[in-house]
Amino acid sequence: MFFKNYLNGLSDQLDIKFRSHQRPGLNSADKGELCELFTKDFLNNYLDNHYKIFRGGNVVNILGEQSPQLDIVLTNRNTLKIFDDKGIYPIETLVGVFCVTSNLTFQKFKEDLLTLKKIPKRGYCFHMEKYFGDKFRYETQKVWENIIPFLCVFGFEGDLNEKWIGELNSLLQSIENKSLCPTIIMVNKKGMFEKFIKKDSNGNIIHYYEYVPLLVPGIQGYAFSKILLNLYNLSKEQNYRRPDYGNYFKADY
Repeated sequence: MFFKNYLNGLSDQLDIKFRSHQRPGLNSADKGELCELFTKDFLNNYLDNHYKIFRGGNVVNILGEQSPQLDIVLTNRNTLKIFDDKGIYPIETLVGVFCVTSNLTFQKFKEDLLTLKKIPKRGYCFHMEKYFGDKFRYETQKVWENIIPFLCVFGFEGDLNEKWIGELNSLLQSIENKSLCPTIIMVNKKGMFEKFIKKDSNGNIIHYYEYVPLLVPGIQGYAFSKILLNLYNLSKEQNYRRPDYGNYFKADY
């Protein structure tokens, strides 16, 4: 009611930026760089007061493990600048990752999934104040374990379609740490898959994808509403816990 036209316009703007920069002979690397810049600009415009947003870099943990190079990384606002300057981001500060491509095929998605699975989400160490209480500390830790980081595979064009759903859900079930599977997989103005979590009758947590078409005029902005809502909701988590940087510095001395 309030933001539909605005978000639809945002989708149109990104599409226009992408298409207006196309020219004969533009190679795939240059296309990819442009797409990353457009996506980072979008995130900065709406979320720069909630997160630090970087183009490129690696996620690390205290065990010395390191992710492959990532396209766009979102971290807590209170991340120490010494890490930003080096282009490495402790796993404890990571809130979101965007894999960006000019043309999203299923093969490209599988390559992005392999990259995301290599984010070293282990060996982490947080500090939380005791006044939060044990129950709250346990619950917020579970939030981090289950739904952080927010992961998005974003294509400006591509052959994404509803027929992917079966293989996507099979891949999801085969992956041990499902928090490292994308929350949203989308091609602008074409369609998206969104990851959901529910409990079955036995109380077990079930992860699954659902498809949302975005080709119908007037709903293309829906994907952006989900991106912004998810990231906004997660922004409060950085107020409850902070990285124990002491472990990183102790590893050097």
